Amino acid sequence: MSFDQSPNTWAANSNQNLRLASFQHRLGALALDTVLIMVTLGIGWMIWSLIVWGDGQTPAKKILKIRVYAADTQRPATWGHMAIREFLLMLAIGLGVGMLNLLTAGILGSVAIIAWYVLEIVWYFTKGSRTLRDVFVKTLVVNEA
Repeated sequence: MSFDQSPNTWAANSNQNLRLASFQHRLGALALDTVLIMVTLGIGWMIWSLIVWGDGQTPAKKILKIRVYAADTQRPATWGHMAIREFLLMLAIGLGVGMLNLLTAGILGSVAIIAWYVLEIVWYFTKGSRTLRDVFVKTLVVNEA
């Protein structure tokens, strides 16, 4: 499969019977991860994440039966791939926002966070059910339920 093909085509042509996770599923996973982070004070969530990243999942994705696949190999994302997707990319964005906050007393940083999430949503609906983060790290989010 070429990376430029629509992930919907990939799902339909794959040897596996998989379909991409809907926006509602992905939003639910984001909300559940947020709740789990708050309930476990981040520590329990991080330990659980380090364990399930090897399966291409986060704790919420594990509960909701959603899995991240590498777009080029059509296999579940590896632990390293998930670490980049879930931690390093978000750390880089967070550091950028932090620098904006320092330079502008928080106004541009807040705008940057809102802009990132708006871009993620717009990208999802215009680029074949993939977010900007999916494109950056070459992943697909699949509903296995």
